[in-house]
Amino acid sequence: MHVTSPSPVTMELTRGGGSIILARADFWQSAPTGWVLVTSASFQNVAKSPETQTVKLPKGQYTVVFTCRVEESINGVYDFAFSTAGKPLYADKGNVNTTSDPHDSKAYKDQFVLDVT
Repeated sequence: MHVTSPSPVTMELTRGGGSIILARADFWQSAPTGWVLVTSASFQNVAKSPETQTVKLPKGQYTVVFTCRVEESINGVYDFAFSTAGKPLYADKGNVNTTSDPHDSKAYKDQFVLDVT
C-alpha cells in the first residue's frame, strides 16, 4: 500500500464497541546502517472517536508500521478504522470475548509506504 501526503501528515482512528482500542503509527526510514525510527504517533485517548494525530515530517519516503491492540472491557465487541491523509487503510471489527478470561485481547499490525511531498 502506498500513500502520498504533504507535511504535516494527518492520521485518524475511529473506534466503536465495548472494548479498549489503542494504536500507534511508527515512521521508519531506511539508512545505510539499517532502519531509523523518525517518530511515532500514539492514539491513546480511548474515549475519543475519531482521534486525529498530525506528524510533521521532512520530504522523503517512510515505512509506516501501524499497530493496534483491542482489549475486552464492558464486552469484547470492537470496530476500528485507520486512515492517513484521508485514505482509508485498515479496518477491523468483531468480538475479542472468546474465552472466560475477562482480559481477552487481539493485536493487529500492518505497514504501508508514505511519500511526504
